[in-house]
Amino acid sequence: MAKLLLCLDGNVIKEYRIHRDTFAIGRRPHNDLQIENLAVSGEHARIVRDGEDYLVEDLGSTNGTVVNGAPVERVPLRNGDEIGVGRYRLRFWCEPQAGGGYAETLVLREPVAPARVGVIKVLTGGNSGREIVLSKAVTSLGKPGVQVAMIARRPQGYFLSHLEGATRPRINGSEVGTEPHLLSEEDLIELVGVRLAFFCRD
Repeated sequence: MAKLLLCLDGNVIKEYRIHRDTFAIGRRPHNDLQIENLAVSGEHARIVRDGEDYLVEDLGSTNGTVVNGAPVERVPLRNGDEIGVGRYRLRFWCEPQAGGGYAETLVLREPVAPARVGVIKVLTGGNSGREIVLSKAVTSLGKPGVQVAMIARRPQGYFLSHLEGATRPRINGSEVGTEPHLLSEEDLIELVGVRLAFFCRD
């Protein structure tokens, strides 16, 4: 089942399951996801299920709807996309039918793959030396309830985003911002006190 993570200033506020074919977002109480903020229109946007796919549609809102920073009217959603509604961000996820554990991978559909496959190598801690191949659309890393990040595989490359926790991950010593960060070869990532390295493999 697909879900939206409602975020403000990089922090997850609440999780919403997309439990119907048309899922309404707006300021008024009848919406499936109500955001009580004046920057959000009464009927702002909606998520529409089309078979196995999902789309987001702006409903003529005053301040518009954005996906990954770009204004939209109606566009398909990919796993890991970030929808902007006023100051709030809605992160779209679609869960697999069967679960896993650490480095759980959530897949909506496979994008056009980058030419090389990304790999995360654990440098410190009890899992030192372990490698996580980023072969799926989205991979989440970290410790739920403490600090979680996600890495989305897109045609342009691999993007890391802060997902959960008061402390943001760091890349090469700098704290990750509110926008997805494009990873570069040999980037060093700090997450839940563990150092990780990103590289690509043919």
